[in-house]
Amino acid sequence: MASLGRAVTTLGVRSSISNSLRTSLAYCTKSFADPKTCDANAVNLVTHTGQKYSEDDYRRVRFIDKEKLVNRNFAIDLIAEDPVVVVNARNIWSDGGGALGHPKVYINLDKPEIAVCGYSGHKFIQKKFYNEAEHGPCISYEEYLGKAKAAK
Repeated sequence: MASLGRAVTTLGVRSSISNSLRTSLAYCTKSFADPKTCDANAVNLVTHTGQKYSEDDYRRVRFIDKEKLVNRNFAIDLIAEDPVVVVNARNIWSDGGGALGHPKVYINLDKPEIAVCGYSGHKFIQKKFYNEAEHGPCISYEEYLGKAKAAK
């Protein structure tokens, strides 16, 4: 019986929170002259994790007086844009460049496929296996080392 009382109380609290949220959002959209400070549609932006709040979610209240900031440069997209590094050797190394890079790792390129650095996401392939139509744009290993040296 006590658990039923707690459930009813919880439902009552949730209902009052969602009602106050609707009231706050309605007030917010009507009262502020600057639409950027309080855009009800900005709350609906989807983040890189797919996070999107429903209309009655109490967590939407954090965006009443401020804009929801969403970084549109998702890491997975940035890595996909990175060109493939074409190499003449069977083994190469990647260190991420600079003190803030990653440890030096050696990558074996014997298989006829792209090998990916587990730290930086750089893609490598042997020259004899590279096909521009299949693998996209490329840079040479020397260019890659030049960029890594410049980052230091």
